[in-house]
Amino acid sequence: MDLYLIRHSQSLNNARSHAQRVEDPPLSKLGREQGGYLARHIVALGLTRMMVSPFLRTLQTAELLRPATGLTHHVAVLLHEVGGCMWGPSPSEMVGRPGLTRSAIKSGFPGYEIDSRIDEWGWWQSRPYEMREQAMVRTRELLDWTYQCFADTTERVAYVMHGDIERLFLECLGVTVSTVPFNASVTRLQLASKLLHLEDFNNVRHLPPELLTV
Repeated sequence: MDLYLIRHSQSLNNARSHAQRVEDPPLSKLGREQGGYLARHIVALGLTRMMVSPFLRTLQTAELLRPATGLTHHVAVLLHEVGGCMWGPSPSEMVGRPGLTRSAIKSGFPGYEIDSRIDEWGWWQSRPYEMREQAMVRTRELLDWTYQCFADTTERVAYVMHGDIERLFLECLGVTVSTVPFNASVTRLQLASKLLHLEDFNNVRHLPPELLTV
């Protein structure tokens, strides 16, 4: 199988200082432009499945891609960003927030298949900040799930996710990258004989230079 790790387009938080950030920002105007270029790029990928983090910025990115794929997107909690849905200036001061509820996702993104773990308390349920060690456990769970579902298949799967969880995913494969992936970038891996191989990292050749953001 081919696996594509897609980082969401620029959110309003990406364009703001840390002091101005909110727990679940929408895409910026520039982010929507990035999404348009990304949509034209992924037409040629022949995707068979798309999984999406439950954050608003990833859902909005996936919605921009939907006409290009014709797929029913699946919202998967395992893909959320490191830390969880939090509000505050630093991890030690952050307060957990609920995250989008099941009904909010249904009304905002009709037709999406929603992870059974998401209910009316929100997908994060105001839990404390997810520490790196906890995020690594979750990432290994995501990797194991990927192997179980897609090993020895011809699927072409996209995970619409976030920069830090993408880097942890690669770290679980023994690939350490210091570069934060660009917004709307595409990283390609190939799964063969139950091993994932990195084929292309942080591809933004589909974006004009003036739209490159992190």
